[in-house]
Amino acid sequence: MSDDRAQAEIRVARLTPACAAIAAQAVADIKLHGETPAVEDDARRLRTWLENATHILLVALDADRPIGFALGYLLDRVDGVDCVNDVAGAGGMNAVGVPSKMLFFYEIEVLPTYRRRGVGGALVERMKHIARTERVAKMWVQTDPENHAARGLYERMGGQASAAADLIYTWTASRLQEATEDASV
Repeated sequence: MSDDRAQAEIRVARLTPACAAIAAQAVADIKLHGETPAVEDDARRLRTWLENATHILLVALDADRPIGFALGYLLDRVDGVDCVNDVAGAGGMNAVGVPSKMLFFYEIEVLPTYRRRGVGGALVERMKHIARTERVAKMWVQTDPENHAARGLYERMGGQASAAADLIYTWTASRLQEATEDASV
């Protein structure tokens, strides 16, 4: 299949709870490389996940085959930044009286054979469209500073790198169970 033909057949869709089986198959094929025996269980779990309107799962399809996906989360802002004018609003509301939001673009995955063919760009563009439609104050994605392919994609799509590298602290489930000295606060 030529690159031109492949590009013409690719479409990006936001999945709904009714599409949970497609979501499960996309995650299994793309992220887990087909190594999951529980696609039906994953579909049930993803149906519940997709019922939350703040959860975003986009899938890129070549004909009916999932070839990429992107995850995002709409979050309410507590600082009242106006999504239109980027100024403080009243009581966490923007200029039109709607709670200010931001979009955390959590993850993007594309099958290796489809990389550098516009699939990632199409997923980012669709996520940007959702951000505009939802009138978010900010959309952000985090990536490893050494992931030059991802950084190039985000910059081509209009993203601006932050001035300083942020550190991410994580707590695994086992770490969350450990008592700390300040647990009584």
